[in-house]
Amino acid sequence: LTMMMPPDQQYTNNRLPREVVLVIDTSGSMGGMPIRAAKAAMDLALSRLQPGDSFNVIEFNDRARQLFPQSRPADPNSVALARRYVARLDAGGGTEMVEALRLALADPGMSEAEERRASLRQVVFVTDGAVGNEEALFRLIEGTLGDSRLFTVGIGAAPNAYFMRKAAGFGRGASYYVGDPAEVQQRMLELFDALEKPMLSNVRLSWPPEATTDDLPTVAPDLYMGEPLIVLARLDDSEGQLSLHGDAVDGPWEQRLDLKTGRNHPGVATLWARGRIGELSDEIALWGETESRRSNVLELALQHKLVSRYTSFLAVERQPVRPANAAHQSEQIANLRPFGQSDQHFAYPQTATMAPVRLALAAVAMLLALTVVFHGYIGRARSCHA
Repeated sequence: LTMMMPPDQQYTNNRLPREVVLVIDTSGSMGGMPIRAAKAAMDLALSRLQPGDSFNVIEFNDRARQLFPQSRPADPNSVALARRYVARLDAGGGTEMVEALRLALADPGMSEAEERRASLRQVVFVTDGAVGNEEALFRLIEGTLGDSRLFTVGIGAAPNAYFMRKAAGFGRGASYYVGDPAEVQQRMLELFDALEKPMLSNVRLSWPPEATTDDLPTVAPDLYMGEPLIVLARLDDSEGQLSLHGDAVDGPWEQRLDLKTGRNHPGVATLWARGRIGELSDEIALWGETESRRSNVLELALQHKLVSRYTSFLAVERQPVRPANAAHQSEQIANLRPFGQSDQHFAYPQTATMAPVRLALAAVAMLLALTVVFHGYIGRARSCHA
């Protein structure tokens, strides 16, 4: 286990321009506090853009809509237009993330000169993650990410933490959480302070040629100011040097670390095994379960006594508190909405679609139609009888 810090540089006079794509979820599950917090976060992000940056805004519910056909320079007029656009947004409709992710991660199609100037492409995705097709979305992110970096912001009292964390992992970014509108300023400032100060990109690790290693992370993330790279590795030989390479603002950068430790650390072994199980689980989410992946997860979990998708701990109750012959009682419980979604008149299921509302409206329309037909039939019958 080792921790390596990126170079300590000042960004006052040497700052890389960025392309920032801001994505906001306006589906029905965001009603109430979540949409207000999301809009506050987007407004703060827009206010932090600097000359030389470019940006775009995408909002989605049943479908995705982008403010500009392509990213625009962050001039005062464009930023003011985007802030007015965000202020008018409201929650409603279903949650369809696929189109929004495709728009956000699409190749911008810039010229070579523009690509050199805009070397940092950051996608900030603000949502409560109320979706049921996580694995399909992970495959989409992994397949279309390119040179972008995806940062997820979980909004509300009950965001989909699994989706947020994994989506940011596949997007080589980070995940943040805002549970209270009062936290928006603090949490978003933390995110934007980091995004504005990238220290090292294209990070690569080089182990001694003679050493056989199994290291984590397999793909190193970009590093931002004050953020270390933590490496876990299983080595058959701890002699030599570990080298960290990357592209800093001022050019290529390298740091070396001697590996002369010669000690075993059972706690580190457990951390490494948990990380390796996580990566194997990601492979299963992306490409499906195979016997090889299943056996590898099972072997690591049993060897290191860890919970996984194939293993669990068994709790045995030694003193029953309920008589075995007692009668069972059941009760239906209403489908409650997460705290803060006070603007909604009924609770949405996890998918947060408008299907129940549309079915109810269709039933009412059919009832009205049948009433009209029935009254018409009665009227004709009375006319014929007369």
